[in-house]
Amino acid sequence: MVVYILKRLIGIVPVLVVTLIVTFGAIRALPGDPVTVMLSDHSANVEMADRLRAEYGLDRPVLQQFVDYSTHALRGQFGFSYRYVHVPVIEVLGTGLVISPLLALAAIFLALPFGIIAGTFAAVHRNQFADTAVIVILVIALSIPDFAIATFLVYLLCIKLGLLPVAGWGSLAQAVLPVAVLAVPSAAYIARLSRTFMLEVLQQDYIRTLRAKGLGERLVIYRHALRNVLIPVLTQAGIIFGGLLSNTFVVETIFNIPGLGRLAIESVFARDYPVAMAVVLLFVLFFVLINLMIDVLYAAIDPRLRARMAAA
Repeated sequence: MVVYILKRLIGIVPVLVVTLIVTFGAIRALPGDPVTVMLSDHSANVEMADRLRAEYGLDRPVLQQFVDYSTHALRGQFGFSYRYVHVPVIEVLGTGLVISPLLALAAIFLALPFGIIAGTFAAVHRNQFADTAVIVILVIALSIPDFAIATFLVYLLCIKLGLLPVAGWGSLAQAVLPVAVLAVPSAAYIARLSRTFMLEVLQQDYIRTLRAKGLGERLVIYRHALRNVLIPVLTQAGIIFGGLLSNTFVVETIFNIPGLGRLAIESVFARDYPVAMAVVLLFVLFFVLINLMIDVLYAAIDPRLRARMAAA
């Protein structure tokens, strides 16, 4: 198992290198001069502009800039911000390094149990009223965009009922709405997957055998069938986590949360290339690490996978 994890960790390096190449090329293709943004009212000062270009290495060939940035980035050094002159990127990121992954993790940990329970319930009551009701709710939850869900919840829970604060960050109450907005579509998607996988598992021969032996229906479903549903659902959970990270861009902007998503949007508009590239790189790293964690969880669910990982 340890050898398998080490191999996966080493495999992260080429992923990060490709991300660096794509991100660097895309960011540098954007129009505008970051030095002009840095100088603001002093943009006409040619001498100061040349000095800043030299300090930030912007006067070097693009290929040399990429090599320098990549070398430092792979060591966790992202250089200095263009918008906040002479301030290290890691300081600009600040608490956002924790907030965005925390939002996505909280949302997926909330969505997984709700989604699996709803999908299993619908599958067990297939073609009944309960199944139809769950499917209708899932379609609605998947169809409504995040900003519309956020608007509705803010109006209902904050303005009408006064139960939660509208925006901001720093308390548990302020985290409830952002996590809920992220979790609702994910829970609906997981429920749809769980229903599909559960229906397939319930048609398997070993399920018929267990029922023929007189095993209780609850025991058949929740002890035997559900275990085989969890593996494909967890496979999708890694992809869902990546989607949740992307959705933090919208949610953090709506609720005025100082996370990486909102910071990335502000950095792109401000031509703050080092900060924008650092955010993308960190999001890819978070996504790869959560998928590694999910692969390790497979072993806890399926002994066959544990044996394969041990042999790898």
